[in-house]
Amino acid sequence: MITAFLGGDIPKASHALERALASAKNEHPEALVTRFDDISFDKGRAFESLHSENLFGSANIVVFNGILGNSEGEEFYATALEKTPNIILLREQEPSKELCVLFKKVGKVEEFPLVKKTEKRENSFILADAVGNRDKKKAWVEFEKIRRRGASMEEVHGTIFWAVKSMYLVAVLPKEEALNTGMKEFTYRNYQNFSKKFLVPELKAKLSDLKEMYHRAHRGEGELDIFLEEFLLHL
Repeated sequence: MITAFLGGDIPKASHALERALASAKNEHPEALVTRFDDISFDKGRAFESLHSENLFGSANIVVFNGILGNSEGEEFYATALEKTPNIILLREQEPSKELCVLFKKVGKVEEFPLVKKTEKRENSFILADAVGNRDKKKAWVEFEKIRRRGASMEEVHGTIFWAVKSMYLVAVLPKEEALNTGMKEFTYRNYQNFSKKFLVPELKAKLSDLKEMYHRAHRGEGELDIFLEEFLLHL
């Protein structure tokens, strides 16, 4: 069983994926859960997870969260998804038309298109650029403006994660490979400059921190806006 959560509204798609994961774990309490994202993705391990058998006879659960950000993600989806006995949950922002057709062929698709609002986009870009510039004060001021406006903290988290991920990609990938992930030329130029303000291990650690805080918040271990504020004050 494969379910794909697709679209640019990352917070809603991610929330839907986590709900589906919780439901699957409740239905299959003995299932082994394996997660992959663009950073942790390994094609060999992912293929093994698709076809792994559970000792208790239950299906296992495999989660692919944004692996198209990895240079091998698209090829993996195109060649590995059919004929798996396990439960597959995947979230992608902008898959190709060919992959969308494949996802619909092999499973169920839920779509989460991004509704663009100019003011929110402008404020988000200011916050993202402040994160890239490692400007704690400006980042906090913009974050506070957005918080007082009542914006979704999942949306703010997505903006900050995008900024850090963009810096990480331009820092570790050749330009052509970075652009092949869907990054725009303008973004590449901007975030190439920003990435020089961080060490690669710092960016990797910050990505891990952002992922962990998201899951902690959804487990009820704290408020996402507080986690984000602490993150920005320690840029």
